Amino acid sequence: MTHSKNNPGEHMVTAMQRARHACVAVGLGLTALGAQAQADYGYYGVLDLSYGRFEPSGLYREHRFNSNSMTATFGGVNFSYGLENGWTPGVTLEAFYRLQDAQGGRSNRDPLLSRNAFVSLAHREYGTLRAGRLQTTMFNLTTRFNALGNSVAFSPAVRHVFTAGNLIGVQGDFYWNQALSYTSPNLEGVTTTLMLARGEQQDPGDLAGLSVLFSRGLLALSGSVQRVHVDDGIKDPTKETAWQLSGSYNVGLVQVFAMAFGTHDRGLDVRSHTLSAGASAPLGPGTLSLQMAYSQADGPAVDRRQTTTSAAYVYAWDSLTDLYVVMMDDRASGQTRGVSMASGVRWRF
Repeated sequence: MTHSKNNPGEHMVTAMQRARHACVAVGLGLTALGAQAQADYGYYGVLDLSYGRFEPSGLYREHRFNSNSMTATFGGVNFSYGLENGWTPGVTLEAFYRLQDAQGGRSNRDPLLSRNAFVSLAHREYGTLRAGRLQTTMFNLTTRFNALGNSVAFSPAVRHVFTAGNLIGVQGDFYWNQALSYTSPNLEGVTTTLMLARGEQQDPGDLAGLSVLFSRGLLALSGSVQRVHVDDGIKDPTKETAWQLSGSYNVGLVQVFAMAFGTHDRGLDVRSHTLSAGASAPLGPGTLSLQMAYSQADGPAVDRRQTTTSAAYVYAWDSLTDLYVVMMDDRASGQTRGVSMASGVRWRF
């Protein structure tokens, strides 16, 4: 009888057994690793396209397509990795897109990753740390506490605080570069966010924001302060402090919103104040939202008043698609009245 030492079939059986044992070991290792850490990733965004008449106060009217009538068009991806000790590192990359121009960014001045671009480290007990290009805390709260959300084109609250010019609104963009933020864990409905930034490379400065949000049941309240100090050594320096108090309450079928906002710009020697209120309620097959804002700016050479009122009707075609009609009346002292209106579709993915 021949010994099995030179039997090819037995060698194959032995190799298969070893391979099976190796696979079992690897599988057990991966199972143990899976119990310790978990990777998660996804993509998301909004496509918003409308056509209408756009005429802010004091400007010429335009009839055109627009990509941010109800929500700015953007796309994003994120990746996170949950570790066994409760820490979750992650990466978030988001970019705006102008459908009407087939170009990225809110304008040609925006960077490639214009919306958010940051790394993060989160823990349920210790909070979340982010670093990179970040949306400001004041913008987050302004969009939350008004009936038209983050509609930069039509929300009176957003327009007065961020796009009405430096006399009424805040100085600088509502996205900060070279930024670092910390958000505390939710403690009995209260979360706090602190944000610091160095700003644009061509306009270096010291930027800081602090916000406190309380949300429980049908009631939500927030307070926010922001300081922008920019000095490139050539242009006049920017020294501005802004504050905001906001609230919302669901009174049944109707949700109401209120906001008070103010700035003190020591560089321009101007103080401004804004009051905004709104409501949102179901009407027929859709939802009707109303929002108004009144602002005044005063200084040695400044006396400006602005009133903006908007209405939007949104019909949810399905769980991802909305059809809408939105209108805005915009009046500023010493300028022509502006009337804007648009109809469009918003699709989330």
